[in-house]
Amino acid sequence: MRSRSRKIFPAAATLALAPFLCANAATTPDKPNIVIILADDMGFSDPGCFGSEIPTPNIDRLAKEGMLATRCYTASRCSPSRASLLTGCDPHRVDVGLLDDDSGRPGYRGRLSPEIPTFPELLKKANYRTYISGKWHLGKVEGTYPWNRGFDRARGLIGGAADYYKPMPDRPFGEDGKLLKPQDLPANFYMTEDITRTALSYIDDAAKSASPFFLYVAYTAPHTPLQAPKAEIQKMLPKYAGKSPAEIAEARLKKQKKLGLVPASAKLGMASKFNPAGYKNASKERKEYVAKCMATYAAQISIMDRGIGQILSALDQKKLSGNTIVMFMSDNGATAEMPQNNPNYHSTLPIGPLGELGCRDGYGPSWAAVSNTPFRQYKMETFDGGLSAPFIVRYPKAIKPGTRYTAPFLLQDVAPTCLTWLKLAVPEHMDGKPLNEFWENPAKVAQDKIWHFDQKMCPTRTIFWEHQRNRAALTDKFKLVSPNRGAWQVYAIEDRTEQNNLAQQHKPLVQKISEEYKAWAQSVHAE
Repeated sequence: MRSRSRKIFPAAATLALAPFLCANAATTPDKPNIVIILADDMGFSDPGCFGSEIPTPNIDRLAKEGMLATRCYTASRCSPSRASLLTGCDPHRVDVGLLDDDSGRPGYRGRLSPEIPTFPELLKKANYRTYISGKWHLGKVEGTYPWNRGFDRARGLIGGAADYYKPMPDRPFGEDGKLLKPQDLPANFYMTEDITRTALSYIDDAAKSASPFFLYVAYTAPHTPLQAPKAEIQKMLPKYAGKSPAEIAEARLKKQKKLGLVPASAKLGMASKFNPAGYKNASKERKEYVAKCMATYAAQISIMDRGIGQILSALDQKKLSGNTIVMFMSDNGATAEMPQNNPNYHSTLPIGPLGELGCRDGYGPSWAAVSNTPFRQYKMETFDGGLSAPFIVRYPKAIKPGTRYTAPFLLQDVAPTCLTWLKLAVPEHMDGKPLNEFWENPAKVAQDKIWHFDQKMCPTRTIFWEHQRNRAALTDKFKLVSPNRGAWQVYAIEDRTEQNNLAQQHKPLVQKISEEYKAWAQSVHAE
C-alpha cells in the first residue's frame, strides 16, 4: 500500500472543519440521506439474492433496485469492521484492531481514537441529523459511547451481542446519553424488533426536519445466541428437517451459479467441513437438534429482513426513497463459535433451551460453512470466508438498478464514497477510496470471469489485513494469507476458495509482500 501523508484531526479539532463542511452543505431536499443497515455475523450466502433458501424478500428487493457487490471485504470481526465503516480508516489506525477491550498499546485501545473524527461527526458539521439504532461495540467506557462520537440520537447495545430477550445486566444498553437499567426495557423485548422500532421512530423524527439525515441500523442478528420466537422457528423448520448441511451447501452453490454470482466451475471451499456419513448415521434427536439450530438462525435473519422491509416502507411512505442512499452489508463472515461449549462464558442468566431466554447456542462449524458458501474458513480469519460479506447499495440518483460490482473493496471505502456523493471533500486522513465512478458504471464480466478483475475496475492498491495474528494481502493477481503469523500462502485471484497454495512458485512475491506488509503494519500500528 502506498504511503502518503495524513492529517490527523482531534475530535475537538473537528470544529476546524465546520466552516468548510457547512459551506459545502445544503439544507435543500436534494441533499441525499444515508441509511446503512449492518447485519452481524451473516455469511456471504445467507441472503436469498446471494444463494440462500432463507426468505429475505426485502434484502432481495434492494438488490433488484440497486447494485449487488460480490467482493466486499470486511475486517473479519465485529468491532474492527464497525471502526472501518464509521471512520473511513483501517481499524488499527483508529485503535480498534481487535475488540472493545483496551490492550494499552497503539492500534488496540478498544475505542475509537479521539484524534480522528467519525463519519457522523463529519456529517453533523454538514448539517446532517445523525442516528444509531443497535449495536455500537466501539467503546464501553464513559466518553466513548455513540452519543460522544457524533450521534444526535442513539439506542442499543454498547458492547457486543447479548441475549435477544434480556441483554442486561450482561451487556450495557444505552439511550440518548445514558445507560439504562434492566427494568427500563419492556417485558416483551426482543432485540431485533427493538432495533427496527427505534429506526422507524428516527425516520419519523428526521422527516420533520429540513436537514438531511444519517441513520445507522446495526442489527445484532444473526449473531449468537440462537434465539427467536417459536412460531418463527417453526416457519423455517421444513427447510432443514431431514437435510444435512452438505445438502444445503450444495443447493446454495447451485443457486449461486444460476444467479451468476460464482463461476460455473466453482466448488465448495469447505467441503471437508461436512460429514455426510456422520449425519446419515446420527440419531433422530441429533438430526432434529441440528435442523432446529439452522431454523433458528434462519428465523433471526427472516425477522431482521422483515424489519428492513418496514424501514424501506417508511422511506417510501415519507417520499424519501428517491433521495436516500441505502446500503446493506454484514460485518464479517459467519462464525463457527459455539458459546455453549465455552467454559469461560459467563452470564447472569440460567442456561435456556435452544431459541429461548438464556440460550447460549451457536449453530457450529458445519452450518457456518454453509453460510460462507462457497468460501473457506470463518469469522476472525483472513481467508475469504472470514473477510467476505454480502453488500448491496441502492441510490436511484446514481446507481443503476440490477447492476453487479465484482471488484474488491473495503468497508472503509463506504464513508469516502458517501462524502463524494454529498459533494464534500474526503479528508486526507481516510484510508478508504471513493468508489463512485466504479459503482455508477460497474464493468460487465462474463460468468467464467467473475473471480478475475483488473485495476480498471477498482482503485489501484494493495490491500492488507491483520486480525488476531491472522494476516492477509490482496493484489490484482494474488491473495496471500498468513494464519496465526505463519508462513505466507499464495492463491491466484481466481482461486477465491483458496484451495491451491502457490507459495513455492512465487517466492519473490512472498518476499515482496512480506516487506510491504511490515511497512504497512508499522504505519497503522498493526501486529
